[in-house]
Amino acid sequence: MFFVATQNFQGVERVLDAPSAKATPSLRLLGHEEARFLLRYQVSELNRFYFSVWERVQLVLGAGLTLLAWRWPWRKKIVLVPAILLLIVAATHWFMTPEITRLGRLMDFVPNARETATGQTFWRYHQIYSTLEVFKFLLGLYLAFTLLVRSRASEILTNGRVREVDVVHNS
Repeated sequence: MFFVATQNFQGVERVLDAPSAKATPSLRLLGHEEARFLLRYQVSELNRFYFSVWERVQLVLGAGLTLLAWRWPWRKKIVLVPAILLLIVAATHWFMTPEITRLGRLMDFVPNARETATGQTFWRYHQIYSTLEVFKFLLGLYLAFTLLVRSRASEILTNGRVREVDVVHNS
């Protein structure tokens, strides 16, 4: 999502730097700065929508993974990881994202919005959100690694047992 969000904002500059022939008259009519505000507003709204939808997808995936982990025989050791991931997503979705969205909308069409008190608060929330995303990513890697190791160990044990049974069966 961070790639999508940053590319969307960079796309505004690409459009303004090299507009298509059909867009040029409209952009000239608006003026460079007004066009930038309008395009950045559009991108901001799209990013707000994308983040909200992606968080809902993560909530469903996190709930499913937590329930699945609860059913694993060795769940006590691993079920906390998807549960923590789910809690982080829930907290960001219901507490942080609405505030980031509210503050972001207050900054739309404000010159040098980053330097305002609202902008500074927005970026503090954004930094916390980003830190939580990195933490979630690292926890997800840990979970994936743990599952792969457990799966591999289980496969080795299962294959070992099958061979023993085959040897006994053939004798």
